[in-house]
Amino acid sequence: MRIGIDAKWYFTGPVSTRVMLHNLLPHLFDSNQEHQWFVFLDDKDKDEDFPFKQANIHKIYLRVPTNMFSNLFIVPRHARRLKLDTVVFQTFPGIGKGFSSISFIHDILFKRFPQYFTWKEKLYFIPLPFFTRRSDRVVTTTDFVKRELLTYRFIQSASRVDVVPLGVSADFKPLEKQDKNLANKIREKYNLPADFILFVGRLNARKNIESLVQALALLHDKSIVLVITGKEDWKKTDFKNFMENPDIRNRIRITGPVSDDEIAVLFATAKVFCFPSFAEGFGLPPLEAMASGVPVVVSNTTSLPEICENAAVYVDPHQPGSVAAGINKLLEDKTLYDRMKSEGLQRSARFTWDVTADKLMKSIMNSVKKDRNEDRLPHLP
Repeated sequence: MRIGIDAKWYFTGPVSTRVMLHNLLPHLFDSNQEHQWFVFLDDKDKDEDFPFKQANIHKIYLRVPTNMFSNLFIVPRHARRLKLDTVVFQTFPGIGKGFSSISFIHDILFKRFPQYFTWKEKLYFIPLPFFTRRSDRVVTTTDFVKRELLTYRFIQSASRVDVVPLGVSADFKPLEKQDKNLANKIREKYNLPADFILFVGRLNARKNIESLVQALALLHDKSIVLVITGKEDWKKTDFKNFMENPDIRNRIRITGPVSDDEIAVLFATAKVFCFPSFAEGFGLPPLEAMASGVPVVVSNTTSLPEICENAAVYVDPHQPGSVAAGINKLLEDKTLYDRMKSEGLQRSARFTWDVTADKLMKSIMNSVKKDRNEDRLPHLP
């Protein structure tokens, strides 16, 4: 088959999609070498080194005004010219005659949680249901998002949606398996104590860092430090205002973004990982912490119970006291701590990029079957 892959965000773009593409593509290409792959990239990244040099992998550089415009108008023209059988799109699917389309939608949180999105973002996503209903298949990462797609009528039949969970990189492993010299350098670089609570993610209102900072003052251990790692974006959080509290001011470290070389070691050096997000479509950081041998405290909302199952301590993200209670349990109950560590390692081991690649490939094969689902609306001419 001749298969197109929308990888415009491989070098620049949303962090979650970059992580997915960097980890997914090697497994997808290695296990499906009989196919011809056409990878759509942003022409602004022509000077970047795309690491796949195989003869069956072809780079197609495109002008990308926006992801929506590119997918709706530019990619389909190239797909027809290249006689592609199918194309996997990020979010907005290209539609038209001559090829089948797969829309990979990571979440539609803007529908249930509009308060965490700007008016420009909400306006941008207005056409998404219309075009999603006209794609041949929809791929998402959790049953939670699948149900949301049905609830908000992005699709009309559950049979058209394939759940393809993300994987955890092999770089995430317990501290005893990490480079000890690198671990020492990271401790020195970020002034990390022996024990600390870690948060990793984008620093915006949806991630609910305010409750985590407030919970720090409620912990029984008045010396343990909170390390916050990530970049501020989208609707910014106001958590820094809470840092004026003299009881916690000196117990918080803000690292900013951390390089790919450092992040796995940073996870492994933590005592507890806490992720009190209000809403997630998947929630990869808790799994990365589990794979690092670090017990996790997460919100009892949206996709997180589905992803973490019995390998996490659950809290109410709206109540800093609940967040503090969850952390206190792990810090004070060694039996619970050890059990969560063991179950976290087992749970995270089920999420591999090989599995992600296999499930996506099945969706690709289903998208080109002649017996298309009856509920799909006609392609636009």
